[in-house]
Amino acid sequence: MNEPKYETVKQALLHQIQAGKLRPGDKLPTEEDLMKQFHVSGITVRKAMTELANEGTITRIKRKGSFVNGVQAADNSSHLIAFILSAEDNFDVSYMKIIKGAQQVAADFNYSLIVEWSNENLAVEQASIQKMLDRKVDGILIYPFDPIQSKDNFLLIEQNNIPYLLVDRYNVDHPCYFSGCNNYDGAILATRELIRLKHTKIKFASFQFFLQSEQERFAGFSNAMRQAGLPVTDDHLLTHMDYDRLAGSILKRDITALFCSNDKLAIEMIELLTNRGVNIPQDVSIMGFDDWDHSSNLSLGLSTVRQNFEEIGRNAANLLNQVIQGKTYGGNSKILSGVSLVLRESTCENPYA
Repeated sequence: MNEPKYETVKQALLHQIQAGKLRPGDKLPTEEDLMKQFHVSGITVRKAMTELANEGTITRIKRKGSFVNGVQAADNSSHLIAFILSAEDNFDVSYMKIIKGAQQVAADFNYSLIVEWSNENLAVEQASIQKMLDRKVDGILIYPFDPIQSKDNFLLIEQNNIPYLLVDRYNVDHPCYFSGCNNYDGAILATRELIRLKHTKIKFASFQFFLQSEQERFAGFSNAMRQAGLPVTDDHLLTHMDYDRLAGSILKRDITALFCSNDKLAIEMIELLTNRGVNIPQDVSIMGFDDWDHSSNLSLGLSTVRQNFEEIGRNAANLLNQVIQGKTYGGNSKILSGVSLVLRESTCENPYA
């Protein structure tokens, strides 16, 4: 028998796949390893791998390697991932950065990313999900407005056995794959900085406290306060802003620093408190969270905790691909990107300490 050498390599790899020694999602040996294993040239190995790829048995990804599809997976794959965003501002650069990061990684794994906006509406979100299910996408990324209210929408995806992952926010009572930032540690960094600046009368201002992310930030704030020997009571959490009353408390020196759960709220506070005669940061230091795109472009730069939005998007697509390929199981893996402190003009040392 004079079987071509490339066919020998090809059939040997097929046998390993069919025998379950190489499973869907597994990475194949490198070209160099296969050359040594079968005592053949690089040209022979590349021809065998090209035929396997053309037949849909494997996927070859530039700079990543070759991965097993499995015959059925290759036949049924749409090579599409949906990203559904329930957001109030479709042009917010933060969302665009998350999309960019996810898109880069999706392309590396030979997926196209479809972006759908549902505008903070559960019915529209559900319609978007159904639309993507009808398109037979391989997986779904979701940035929900309220992950607690969206529970039935998540169940719809689960009933269709499609892998999905939540971005930025999740429901602690509903296990899920998730990509976000380290809210807890970020809040500790911010609070410790305010304490270092000799602030002891610090309040935490919430924007949407029903979100787990904001609860985690308040927990980090509370921990940092208690570690510094400062008490934390219900009065330290502001969820409904009465700016006249807040300005009065600041001018009476009952509050010397405000840690806001996000930059949008912090920027609103700077504007509305300034209009009421409060000098920032002399009367009150203000700290945000996110490093939102506008945070450095104000007449008064906002001190804040920086999230890496592109990294969150990359982590989301990477983890979703792991789930699609069957490399990650259990439905409860979470990846948190790091955070860092950015200090600008909205904070200063407490002049009354």
